[in-house]
Amino acid sequence: KALTIGIVNVVGSSIARHTDAGVYLHAGPEIGVASTKAFTGQVIAVLLVALQLAFQRKMISQEQLDSYCDALEEVPDRIEKWLAPLDKQIRVIAKYVRLASNALFCGCGVMFPVALEGALKLKEISYIHAEGFSAAEVKHA
Repeated sequence: KALTIGIVNVVGSSIARHTDAGVYLHAGPEIGVASTKAFTGQVIAVLLVALQLAFQRKMISQEQLDSYCDALEEVPDRIEKWLAPLDKQIRVIAKYVRLASNALFCGCGVMFPVALEGALKLKEISYIHAEGFSAAEVKHA
């Protein structure tokens, strides 16, 4: 039997009860329908586990591990700086998206799960039909 680890935001959730071990995010309650804090926390938790495994298996050095962790600490500030200038563009795009009855989210490689999550968030919030798919599928369309 393989070890299963649940990465959850709520202690006592069904995933936490049905896994062998767990990582509790403690990201706090979600304000809206779309659980963006939990998703973001899960991505970071998986990244930290991967970095720790890479370090333990001597695939990265202590210096590289520290560098990645330092970069992760900068993420909130970088996002803050990145979003402010995009406000005008987001408002323009939103005028078009609000009229849509369908949306496709395309993700390449490791961004494929993000495309799936983006589609899910749009569905949850707006009830617009949305699908996420792999960019590899586009070349075969």
